[in-house]
Amino acid sequence: MARPEDLYEEDEDQEELPPPAAGWMDALQEQFGSVPWWIVSTVVHVIILLLTTLIVVSTPRAETTDTIIPMDLVKMEEKEEPEVKKRDVFEKEREIDMPEEVEHPVFIHEEVEVRDHMETANNMDDNTARGQEDAISDIPLGGTGVVGNIGVGGGGAGCFGFRTGGGRRRAALRGGGSHASESAVDAALRWLVRHQEPDGHWALQKWDGKRDEDGNVGVTGLGLLAFLGAGHTEKTGQHKDTVRKAVAYLISKQNAQGMIGTNNSWQEGGGYNHAIAGLALAEAFGMARVPETGVAAQKAIDWSINHHQRHYSGWRYNPNDSDVDTSVSGWFIMQLKSGTVAGLRVDAKGFQGAIAWLDKVTDMPGQGGQTYGGRARYQPGREVSPSMTAVAMLGRQFMGWKRDDPLLVGGANYLLENLPAWGQGPQNNWMFYYWYYGTLVMFQMGGDWWKAWNNAMRDMLIKNQHNTPNDLRLDGSWDPILDGEEGGRAYSTAMCALCLEVYYRYLPIYK
Repeated sequence: MARPEDLYEEDEDQEELPPPAAGWMDALQEQFGSVPWWIVSTVVHVIILLLTTLIVVSTPRAETTDTIIPMDLVKMEEKEEPEVKKRDVFEKEREIDMPEEVEHPVFIHEEVEVRDHMETANNMDDNTARGQEDAISDIPLGGTGVVGNIGVGGGGAGCFGFRTGGGRRRAALRGGGSHASESAVDAALRWLVRHQEPDGHWALQKWDGKRDEDGNVGVTGLGLLAFLGAGHTEKTGQHKDTVRKAVAYLISKQNAQGMIGTNNSWQEGGGYNHAIAGLALAEAFGMARVPETGVAAQKAIDWSINHHQRHYSGWRYNPNDSDVDTSVSGWFIMQLKSGTVAGLRVDAKGFQGAIAWLDKVTDMPGQGGQTYGGRARYQPGREVSPSMTAVAMLGRQFMGWKRDDPLLVGGANYLLENLPAWGQGPQNNWMFYYWYYGTLVMFQMGGDWWKAWNNAMRDMLIKNQHNTPNDLRLDGSWDPILDGEEGGRAYSTAMCALCLEVYYRYLPIYK
């Protein structure tokens, strides 16, 4: 038997074979045999990656056919409306057919296309500040037509309207405004911007006014209201700097107890100044929610009720004055109303006193041979007047009286007998003060009352506004006639602007 080691012994007789030819693996082994394995692996993978990339890049792509569609760029380009340079007065009026579901149709001055944005750049943000739509007072029910609602009614009565952007434009055209009326508002605001003093106030004596400097507080409040009415606030709008300065000025004139005025505010007119300034601060806070403004507005309301108001009655020039009057009381009612809408604390006794006063100065149905009643006077025993009737009506509207109440119907019919007229008719018919209250009242009444009033008011103001681009001292303003002689051009311009802002300043109370 052969031993195992014998199997491995070379056969001396066997012929020696030639060595095999060297292959590429042998060559690699000979070159890299001493190289670590991980380097070899890396090199191999890099080579494979390069080969794969080469194959992909070299593969021909399928040809694609691009379809070119010719476009008419002229037609696609959005047409820009030209800037309104001239405030034309529309000579012809035309009525439009209103849908049957509209309960109180209004007169539209011209046929226009309603778009989402204003012609004039307002730079507003999209959210319209409307105030607190469910602002409800705790006034006890009682009295003819009195309801417990302050700030409710037709979907948010008296709230801060559609004052910004497309909402403002649509509301103006829907309510009876026009391009011309909107242009007039913007021109008036530009006049106020140009003539505002560096510290934020408007100087009434500087612009044709006769009252002393104490009246600057009230006129500045009216100027501020005109900007707020068009949607400009401390935070939004192209005139926000003007608004901020006006707010700051009014706050600087407020004392520690909350009264807004100057050292002479206890003289005649002090009550007007405080109430108008307080009204403006309440609306400013309701729209922009600036905390500092809210603190000042709340202090002003507390002063109005706790210090200035005659106990369970109205207001006068001086605090707790027994000689109450309807004119001053009207501004205080508006201040409390706007404070309620803005979400401020308003003691119900303020409204209760106002109701008690209005009942004293308003003719009741059957009194003096009147079927409806509603005519009001400055103080008991005085003659009734259109201006005081408008003030009393607005107070009742803001405190919940229904539109069909005899006092409101009778008052509205009386105002129709005294439509606005520039420099014509009885003196009451051409006072800015009367136009302001009458416009607010008749807008809320709606229907034929508003149609007749709006036709007279809107066109009268447009035609009598200064349209003098070469004279910036006058351009955009109204001459201060009658009651305007006291407040001057700043007063008349702010009041007329507020009249033309009625379409969007407050939401309708009634549906």
